Amino acid sequence: MESNVKQAIKEELEATRAEWNELLGGVATDQWNRLAYSEGSEWRVVDILRHVADSERGMTALIVRIQDGGEGVPPDFDLHRWNKRAVEKLGDKGPDELLAGMTASREALLEVIETLQDEDWDKRGRHASLRIMSIEEVCRLIASHEAGHLAVIREALAA
Repeated sequence: MESNVKQAIKEELEATRAEWNELLGGVATDQWNRLAYSEGSEWRVVDILRHVADSERGMTALIVRIQDGGEGVPPDFDLHRWNKRAVEKLGDKGPDELLAGMTASREALLEVIETLQDEDWDKRGRHASLRIMSIEEVCRLIASHEAGHLAVIREALAA
């Protein structure tokens, strides 16, 4: 079972990242500042890139905590505040630097996935959304989270 889950997750992650890289490789300099979200906080295309770069790093750390027997994030974790602050902290990073960071964080995630054993996939902990999730669910969420933001970027670039 382990190798099937591991392989399926790696393929999912690879597919979403390939789409991400294909789309972002063609973004013109002026398009990075296009408004993508305007509900609550205003995020430009580059801000989504900042958010995704931070979130994968955070979810990789979460997987390690759960794998080690931890509960995940604290029960009072404020995801909205975290996301807002993470985008602000990465505000001085441009697209090239963010994309390089995303490549490094993906490599780190894949290294963690390689350490997962059969019994680890079902281990559960609290995700930043405050939902209790298995490690497998967190891994799959990383891919779907990236795909969801990719759809928003596509829409913003088409406007």
